Formats: sequence, structure tokens, C-alpha cells
Amino acid sequence: MDITIILLNIVDSWLNILILTITNLQIIWITYPTYITWISMEYFVEKEGIHYSHALANSIIFSWVSIDWLRELYETSNIYDLPKLFIALGFLSLSIFILISAAKRKKIAKLLGKTGVFAYFQIFLTPFMYNLSSFNINNIISIIAFFPIIYLIVYLIDKYLPSFIDEEIEQDDNNYDINNNYQDYNQYNYSNNYGQNYNYQNYNRYYNNAYNNQYGNYNYYNNYQYYYRNKNRR
Repeated sequence: MDITIILLNIVDSWLNILILTITNLQIIWITYPTYITWISMEYFVEKEGIHYSHALANSIIFSWVSIDWLRELYETSNIYDLPKLFIALGFLSLSIFILISAAKRKKIAKLLGKTGVFAYFQIFLTPFMYNLSSFNINNIISIIAFFPIIYLIVYLIDKYLPSFIDEEIEQDDNNYDINNNYQDYNQYNYSNNYGQNYNYQNYNRYYNNAYNNQYGNYNYYNNYQYYYRNKNRR
């Protein structure tokens, strides 16, 4: 078979699945929230890198899609469809693994917990789980083949789009508040230390005056006694 025909079949299969995820009313209540989560997390949260908290949140969000797949298989009596059951349980197990790894702060959680990896495959596998698309090798190859292409497109868009401006303003405001609090703290400490030093100087001044007065009285008493003794001798 000509390679061009094979590539066209792969593109056609992928486009058909994409249209189903956007237009079919039976699954859009799953695919639309997943699309929204993917876009918002990529642009607003994971733009500067993924953290353990993000991976943990992603694992919880996408485990719900796997649970819904299992619900659909059970209600449609396809629970014994081994390929679909294996995919649903596999994604659910992976979600639980990422959740535990993120809680233990293991680096693999950041690698597997990125939103794009989960979102892409769960969106494009949902039509299979709902029996809206045939589970054949051509469709599976099309999903796998387009994953690096979509991932690269999302990466380039995320790279060249500007950062979320509200986040920068909020960060500047927080830095401004921290600096103001630091200056107020230093001024407060300086005022307290200055007040303590001022009180200490006043205390020394008072003590010295008292000492000088007492010492002056003592010298006056000694002079008086000396004068009185000399007068009696005369």
C-alpha cells in the first residue's frame, strides 16, 4: 500500500475522533471539562513548570474520567470488554500512582503528572469507551502518531504567549507589601532601640548627678569637720 494513502488514513481517523470529542453530545460533558482543564493548566499554572501540588491535583482530576469510563462499561454491559477494561483500569492505576508519588515528593510525579499527557489520551480514548468509534489498529495508531505533534504545538504556543499579567501584578504587590513590612519592622526596631538608648542615657545622667551631689555633700562634710577641729585647737 502506498505510504501516502496510509498517512491520509491516519489523518482522517484522527480528525474523525477529534470531531466526535467536540460535537457528540454524549461525551462532551467529559471532553469539554478535560479540554478546559488542559488549556487552563498549561497556560495559567504549568507555564513556569509543574510542582508536586499540580501533579497531585491532575491525578485526582483525571482519575474521575477513568472512573466514568468504568461506569460506562458497567452500564452498557461492556465490563468484560478486556481492551477497554484494561485501558480504564490502567489510567486509574496511573492516576493513583501519581497521587502517591506526588504526596511522597518523588520526581516521577512531575514527569507523569503533566496535564497534557493525561488530557490528550483521555479525550481521544473517550469515543472508544462510549462505543462511538471502532477500536481498531488504524485509530490507535492515529492517536499515538498525533500525540507528539499536538504536544509540540501546545509547547510552542505556551512558550511564545506572554505570561499571565495578573499573576505578575499580584506578585509585584506581594513583594511591595513584603518590603513595606520589612521597612516598618526595621523602623519599629530602630525606634525601640533608640528609645532604650535614650532612656539608658537619661538614667546614666541622673545617676551621675546623684553621685556628684552625694560626693559634693561628702566633701563639704569633710571640710566642715577639718575646719571645726582646727578651730578648737586654736
